[in-house]
Amino acid sequence: MLKSITLLALAMTLSAQAAPLPAQATIVYQARLGGLPVGEAVQRWSIRAGQYQLSTELKPILGPRIRYQSSGSLTEQGLRPQEYAEYRGSNSQPKTRARFDWNKLEVSYGRSEAQQTGKLAPGAQDLNALPFQLSWLAGKPVPSMQIMTGRKLRQDKFAEGPQSKLTLMGKSQPARVWIAPEGEESTEIWLAPALGNLPVKIIRHDDKGELQLVAKNIEYQLDP
Repeated sequence: MLKSITLLALAMTLSAQAAPLPAQATIVYQARLGGLPVGEAVQRWSIRAGQYQLSTELKPILGPRIRYQSSGSLTEQGLRPQEYAEYRGSNSQPKTRARFDWNKLEVSYGRSEAQQTGKLAPGAQDLNALPFQLSWLAGKPVPSMQIMTGRKLRQDKFAEGPQSKLTLMGKSQPARVWIAPEGEESTEIWLAPALGNLPVKIIRHDDKGELQLVAKNIEYQLDP
């Protein structure tokens, strides 16, 4: 049965064992840039026949919509990305795209007119689907991980922060926090084990500032 959970009503304790990846999920976030509300984001996740699809659409108050699309397969090591693309506005052609060739351990990426090729490391992920790989890992140690942003490959070394509680609409939601603080770009992923271990807060720092996505509504289904 589809669970529709409004975070206003939640006050849950942190479970010791994380839930498996949901068969499908929809998460609506408030988007903040530099601490100010700038719109919302909608994330849609699904698994079917061992394949996953993830769409994250940013809907700013001003400016064009931005959509990130990820697809791949589920393996014993978690997510194995096959394609990752970024779309702007109503343009059906991606601004950037990455294609993963695991047989050759190569990834082609960048703008369509200026594709580059990089060497893939085992366990590499795309930036959009990264929170779901951390969710799949649950309480396991997270090693250094190669990340494809669509424009470049980078190496992120994750550390687990202290167990935290995220205040959402006046209520406290326990969360497990993963942080990759090194370099000019950093990422924080807040996972809620009591909510299918889904990402309830995503923070990304780069040269353009700090973008926060804070969940305000979640729907998910554990079984197909």
